[in-house]
Amino acid sequence: MTRIISTLKLGFPGGIPLAWRQLTAERKRFMVAIAGVSFGSLLMLFQLGIYQAFTTMTQRPIQALEGDLVMVSPNFEYLLSTPAFPERRLVQTLADPEVKAVYPLMISNVAWRVPDTGETARLALFGVRPHSNAFRLPSIRDRGNHILSNENLIYDRLSKPSYGSVHQLLDDSGPFVAEINQVSVRVVDTFELGETLAAYGHAVMNLEGFRRVTGRPDYTIELGLMNLHNPRQARDVIERLSANLTPDVQLMTRQDFLDMETTYWMDNTPVGFIVFAGLLIAMLVGAVIVYQILYTDINDHIKEYATLKAMGMSDGFFSMLVLQQACLLPMLGMVPALFFSGFMFHLATTVGGLPTSLTFRDSGIVLLLSIVMCLIAGWLAMRRLKAADPADIF
Repeated sequence: MTRIISTLKLGFPGGIPLAWRQLTAERKRFMVAIAGVSFGSLLMLFQLGIYQAFTTMTQRPIQALEGDLVMVSPNFEYLLSTPAFPERRLVQTLADPEVKAVYPLMISNVAWRVPDTGETARLALFGVRPHSNAFRLPSIRDRGNHILSNENLIYDRLSKPSYGSVHQLLDDSGPFVAEINQVSVRVVDTFELGETLAAYGHAVMNLEGFRRVTGRPDYTIELGLMNLHNPRQARDVIERLSANLTPDVQLMTRQDFLDMETTYWMDNTPVGFIVFAGLLIAMLVGAVIVYQILYTDINDHIKEYATLKAMGMSDGFFSMLVLQQACLLPMLGMVPALFFSGFMFHLATTVGGLPTSLTFRDSGIVLLLSIVMCLIAGWLAMRRLKAADPADIF
C-alpha cells in the first residue's frame, strides 16, 4: 500500500506523499482511525442491507404473482389489507382484445391453529383458481391439482418456525387435517414463498375452499391480475379500460403496484425512518472519530505546520493535505467493513431469515457517504490549522 501511495505522489511538492506519511506516522492512531471509519461504514452497509431485505420482503408476494396489469379497490393500502370488489369487474376486461388472460385472487388474514402446540397464529391465506393460477411461482403453480378439492390446502414451508413443523408432518405421515378459523382443512403439500413484512406464514386454497373457511359467500376478490398480449401497451390498455370501468375499481401497471406496496411500508411504518436514522447515526459516529484523529494529528504537529507557513505554504496547501487524509481513510476503512458486513449478512440470512446480500450498488453508496463523512470531519478539523501562526515557533 505504501508503494502504491508513493507512486501516486498525491500531488505534493517534491513528490512527497505527505498525507500518507502523516496518517501512518503514529501506527496506533492510524489503526484507530481505520477502525473508526470501518465501524461507521459497517453500520451504513448493514442499514442498507436491512433496507434491501425489507424491500425484498415487501415485494416478495407480488413478484410471485402473474399480471402485467393489476386491478384493485380505490381504497387499496397494501396487499394484505385491501377491500374486496366484484369479480365480474375483472371478467369484463376480457372484452378488450389486448387482454390475454385474467387471474382472480382472494386474500385474507385467518386464524391458523398450530399443529404442534394448538396455539393460534395469524396466517395469510390466498384463494386461487387451480387451472388459472394467479401465482407464477412454480412451487405454487405446479401444485394446482393438489387444491382441486375445497378442503385441500398447500402451506408455505418457509413460514416462521413457530407456525408449526408442517413440512415435517407431511414427510412423516403424509396429508393431515389442520384448522383455519375453526374450520377443518387438509394440508396436502407445501410451496416456498417466505416471510414478508405483512405475514410470517402463508397458505393457498382454491376460491371455493377459501370462501368456505372465511365465510364469504359473495363473489368478490381482493386482487385482479391481467396478462396482456403486448405488455408494452399497458398504459394504453389502462386508459381504454378505465373509461368503461365503474369507480369501485382502479387499474395500474405491475411496477406501479410494486411501488405502491413499497411506499406504504417505507413511508407509513417505522421501517423507512429506522433505516434513515441508522445511516445518519453511522455517519455521525464515523465523522466524530475521524475528526478526533485529524484534529489530534494537527494539534501534535502545529509547530511543523507553522514552520511550513513561514516558508510560504498557502492555506490551500494545508487544506489539500487534510482533505487528502480524509479521503484516504474511507478508502482504507472500506475493506474491513466489506468483510465484516458480508459475515453479518450471512448471519442475518441464515439465523434471522432476512434476505440480505452485499451488492456493488450499496457498497458504492456507502463508500460515497463515507468519503462525504470524512470530508466534513476534515473540513471541521482544518479550523485548527488556521491557528498555526509562524510566530509560535520563535
